[in-house]
Amino acid sequence: SSDACSTRAITAVADVVVSDGSKFQIETHFHTKDVSAIRHIGDSQQLIVAEGPTSWTQVGDKSDTGTEFHKLFALGHQFHAFVLHFEEIVSNVRRLDDVLFDDEARQATSGDYPYGGEVHLIHGADEMRPLGLLFEFPEDTVISVKFDDWRSVEKVSLPYHLKIDDGQRVFDYHYSEVKVTPQSPLWFFDAVPVPPIDNVQVYRLHRKLLAAHCLGDADMMADLSTPEILAASRGSLVQTTNEAIRERFKALFRSLNYAAYRDLAMPIIQISEDAKFGWIGVNVLADGSEIETGTSFSQQWAWVMLVKKIDDVWLHAGNASNHTD
Repeated sequence: SSDACSTRAITAVADVVVSDGSKFQIETHFHTKDVSAIRHIGDSQQLIVAEGPTSWTQVGDKSDTGTEFHKLFALGHQFHAFVLHFEEIVSNVRRLDDVLFDDEARQATSGDYPYGGEVHLIHGADEMRPLGLLFEFPEDTVISVKFDDWRSVEKVSLPYHLKIDDGQRVFDYHYSEVKVTPQSPLWFFDAVPVPPIDNVQVYRLHRKLLAAHCLGDADMMADLSTPEILAASRGSLVQTTNEAIRERFKALFRSLNYAAYRDLAMPIIQISEDAKFGWIGVNVLADGSEIETGTSFSQQWAWVMLVKKIDDVWLHAGNASNHTD
């Protein structure tokens, strides 16, 4: 699951020297395992981003939809996130005693990589300072990452020097900046401006609406909606306005405190050929508590949200929803 309300923010900047003589700088941004980015800064700039069901790239001013490889690439460069949150990123976590790393059998915590293959966090003498990572991707691609120069960052220890061997070249990473300070759930959208790609914009609309619950921001809920909204729920079809939504959620946020809002499945997005209308189908889990009593709640929802583009901005235009009892 991927929590749109997470305040997790892991960012880093490194100077890179490659064994072939090339040099460049990278910036990485990690919010959740489904939302991450890497910016390559050399003779030109290239941005590679994974956002939910879509990946995208940007070179100069040109943006394009990416592939599964770009998701693999963007997440695979979040080395500090793997150190801190390995078991949240991978699935099928297991402990192995014989992972070959640097020509020696090592103990490792291992798991299935979200986009195929396996990844191993290699144990060292100090359990708080693993020796590195070993990625075993499909088509026999093996990449080793060795950690060094550990420093304290916000009361955790993180490596500032990495050596990455992809079997053809060795990349020497020296980090000048690593930050793990919690930020607003919306920080990634500020750090990585949205591209002119409709599917990405609709996904961000969905995630902003979820995050607005944890922020208790009724104005955001209204501002992200069209002037008139059609809602189907509990056997009724209701036409309402974004001003009514504002008042409804002001009342809701006075009674409920949302702690997390997670995508349980990857959202499904469809856009019309004229790129003026679309829909997104989601399966989510909301966790929180009642403000007056402190009683906790956990509610699973599924809905199809209708979206409409007005003045080049995608907005919530309607929905049909249901939830488990």
